[in-house]
Order: sequence, then C-alpha cells, then structure tokens
Amino acid sequence: MKKYYKYLPKFYFNSIFQIPYDFFFQKGIKAILLDLDNTLLKYNENQINPKIKKILYKIKKKFFLVIISNASKGKLKKILYPDFDYIYLKFYQKKPCVKGFLKALDLFNVSYDQAIMIGDQLTTDIQGANKINIISVLIKPLDPSKESFWTKLNRFFIEKPFIKKIKKIDPQLYKKKFQHFLEI
Repeated sequence: MKKYYKYLPKFYFNSIFQIPYDFFFQKGIKAILLDLDNTLLKYNENQINPKIKKILYKIKKKFFLVIISNASKGKLKKILYPDFDYIYLKFYQKKPCVKGFLKALDLFNVSYDQAIMIGDQLTTDIQGANKINIISVLIKPLDPSKESFWTKLNRFFIEKPFIKKIKKIDPQLYKKKFQHFLEI
C-alpha cells in the first residue's frame, strides 16, 4: 500500500471555489500552480467560465499564479494568453514529471514549501506535486463524463482501484479525502 501514497493529496475540496486561499496565504504560500483541463476548464472547451476567471484574478492579487498543463501549446496560448502565466510541457516533460513543477518554482523564485498544486487527477497533478513535496490539493473534476481517452484509462485502472483500497483499509482517510471525488 505504501507505493500508492504517492497519489494521496494533502487536501481535498469539491471545487476551486471552496479552497481556503486566506488559510494558505497565512501559512506562507506564495505560489499557486493549477491544472487546466477539468480543473479550470471542461475538457474540449475553449474558454474559461467567467466565474472561474473571476476567482483566478482574485487569486492573482495575493499569489503568483501559473497553469501547468499537459494540453497543447496552441490550446494553452489560445485560452490563457495574455491573462495568465502558463507552462507548456513537452511530450517528455508531461505531468507527473517534475520538470514543469520545478519551472514554476523557478519562475517565481519560490521553494516547494511556498507553493500548492491544485488539480483533478491523482496520477498527474497530485503525484507530480508529491514527488517534490509541493502541497497537493485535489478537486473534483468539472465534468468527469467528458475526459480524454488517457484520463479515462487512468481513472479506471489507477484512481478507482486506489480509492477503493483506501476505502477498505482506512475508511476515515477515504471519508476525509475521497468520499465526494469520484463515484465508485
């Protein structure tokens, strides 16, 4: 079971709207790293919802903010430029590889303990952040019914079995971090 703890988020919230940003600010967090697809934007959409955009602008007032995504460079530029910083990850640097996370820390000259990563996938966002001890925050996907083929595979073969195992061996941990994440 120990090998699965790489997928264990430090925190879980239903959405980016529930995250206590002031709490993290008071704890010395300076940078917020975010995933794009199904965290800020439904899969295959080309525009961030105005409510989500509004909270991103609010976050930018207190924190450095960067989007780290496995999406294409064209998609990132079209959706995020010029409003938000983003890090495009080349094929061999895709999450959970730590290169993108390290680039983000470098970009803002912050250490791993001054950053949080917010995302909807255990196998990319959470595992990548956990590899270098960035605080990992899992949120519920915006629309789990619409995801890429690879994400569906990850959810079915890795995330769901992991969550079922947690539910069986540690019901309290399951209740605290995964009860509302994915319906099993």
